[in-house]
Amino acid sequence: MRRRGVSNGVSIVMVFPPEQCFHTRSLFSSFFDAHWSSLLCYDWLWSDEKMKKSFTIIDIIFIFAVTLVFLMGAIAISFPLALAMVPGVAALVVLCRKKEISWHTIGQASLTGVSRNKNVAWLLAFIGLILPTWYMAGTIDDLNALFLTFISPDYFLTVAFLVTALMSFTVGSSVGSLSIVGIPLMSAGLTLGLPAPLVAGALVSGSFVGDRSSPLSSSFQLLAFSVELKVQEHLRSITPTMIITVTLTALIFFLADSLVAAGGSNTASAAGALDWNSLSLSLVPPVLLLVLIFMGKEMKTCFSAGILAGGAILLYRGTSLQAWAEGAVTGAGGLNGLIGMLPFVLFILIVGAYCQIIEETGMLQPFIERVFHDTSNLTKNTAQTVGVAAGVSLISPNQSFPILLAGRSLLPHWRTHFHRRELSRTLADSTVVFAGLVPWSLLAILCSTIVGVPVIVYLPFTVFLWLAPIVTIAYSWVKSKQSLRFETAESRSS
Repeated sequence: MRRRGVSNGVSIVMVFPPEQCFHTRSLFSSFFDAHWSSLLCYDWLWSDEKMKKSFTIIDIIFIFAVTLVFLMGAIAISFPLALAMVPGVAALVVLCRKKEISWHTIGQASLTGVSRNKNVAWLLAFIGLILPTWYMAGTIDDLNALFLTFISPDYFLTVAFLVTALMSFTVGSSVGSLSIVGIPLMSAGLTLGLPAPLVAGALVSGSFVGDRSSPLSSSFQLLAFSVELKVQEHLRSITPTMIITVTLTALIFFLADSLVAAGGSNTASAAGALDWNSLSLSLVPPVLLLVLIFMGKEMKTCFSAGILAGGAILLYRGTSLQAWAEGAVTGAGGLNGLIGMLPFVLFILIVGAYCQIIEETGMLQPFIERVFHDTSNLTKNTAQTVGVAAGVSLISPNQSFPILLAGRSLLPHWRTHFHRRELSRTLADSTVVFAGLVPWSLLAILCSTIVGVPVIVYLPFTVFLWLAPIVTIAYSWVKSKQSLRFETAESRSS
């Protein structure tokens, strides 16, 4: 950053490193205003090009308004989201040019954003191949039969939540898990005479466990890359609060089971009716994938092994190689194939470029610094991040945009003052799950369509989604207390 003051024909230039830019601005502005008649503040981009004017709040509102209006319109009329991002990107570029940022700088930032997201794009393509493969191999059907075996009318809500959570962790998708087990479980719950909003709340709660925490989830991969964490490290950082929130949610639904009596007969099938040999074979692909991930292998290796294992099983069970190829490319069993994933991949790459331009120009950083002025209190910063995530999610029509925007915008602050792991946990417990709470979010609309209950009706019963941000704030508070206790003990011993 440079500050240039002019007094009596003498030009004075002061140079500060970028990380001191915002602190320096507030510290010296009054001094320069009092002694020099003109003052220009320059923020240096990574390319060492200076911006002659800072971005105002009106500029930022204009950019996001254009972006979100077109995205919401695209969702309303089923228009491709990638194309709907074009007006927002164009508005951002035009505004950058008005701030005299060169085409070279904008282009380099865009390429950096695309390059930074290329790994998650590859993984999304792998997900598009692996899910139809597992479906055709019988893995998903066998798991569905296994889960439904343990459904009991006495503990229907609890087991329905846990079954949907396990399925969502297996397929990495809230919509996918609801499509597989949600429909039969919803029907069973209504047959037992349970309130539809309560059953829907249990199912949607379970579906977001995997959407938030499964390595097969696109939002999981997107968040890991947006905060620049390896998948294994991201998984370790979000697991503690997942376990706590799942446990608390299961306890609440267990209490609900004891208060809401179910009628009808037991919908569970007999365990002996399961083909355990078939089930054991079907479990090989997901178990192999998770073992390789926990061993720290490259994600492309993990997914390739999962695809090949599923392919070997489906070929062994009589599916032709041609049918496998067609299903993997076009989709099977209501699950998207490679072609179905490509529009989402393109959307992610465009949003990556968009967010990188915002990050490199530093347009949001002054406002972030004003909100996150306390750089030592983990609990307060966690609560503020949850608030920012809620605000971004409320104005966003889908889940991916707020993940990338919040992750990239807040990363510099968290990386400097805390750790990226804390940011990944906080966003996993807020931005990722908030998409299921916003009635006009595409993900919430899809979930509502599958369970057949309006979002606003089942919203109060989505316990997991409500508990996640509360648990992550409490978790930060406990960590802060433990850290303070440790530092006090160390000081006493020294």
